[in-house]
Amino acid sequence: MSKPALKIFQSQDSTDRRERELDRIAGAAEPKTVAVPLGKVVPLLMDAVANDRAWLNDFADDTVRIDADLYDVLLAYQQFQSRAA
Repeated sequence: MSKPALKIFQSQDSTDRRERELDRIAGAAEPKTVAVPLGKVVPLLMDAVANDRAWLNDFADDTVRIDADLYDVLLAYQQFQSRAA
């Protein structure tokens, strides 16, 4: 078996990707976003909370965009929870 050849020069795509990531870290690029159904996210977050996963703290200050209707429901639920306590 021959050994894989050592690449001395990186591909342009790899260089572009590195530059985009450095721009993102420096705040000079738009943050990456992904649209995901809430039903896919909630079970994972619930499991992470239940198992006290440390990575949750890494995202504690991140902003999340949600539908205004869901926000209203969450506010109402929060008020209901505080009255029930």
